[in-house]
Amino acid sequence: MPMINFQCIDCGTKFTELVNSRTKALVRCPMCKGEAEQIYEGKCNSLQSFGKSSSAGDTCQSCPMSCKM
Repeated sequence: MPMINFQCIDCGTKFTELVNSRTKALVRCPMCKGEAEQIYEGKCNSLQSFGKSSSAGDTCQSCPMSCKM
């Protein structure tokens, strides 16, 4: 099971939870018990972008997250 980053929709608290794909939608905020959504932070790690050189302002084109590399 992966560690997934979440952010509470109600209070904005960010937290990490160990969940599987079937229970990811059931995760609640540990502070206010509000609804949480998965957030994507950090570098994208993609096989499609592996080996490509990039500058700090480049955006990952291989995933829908549009993260900065």
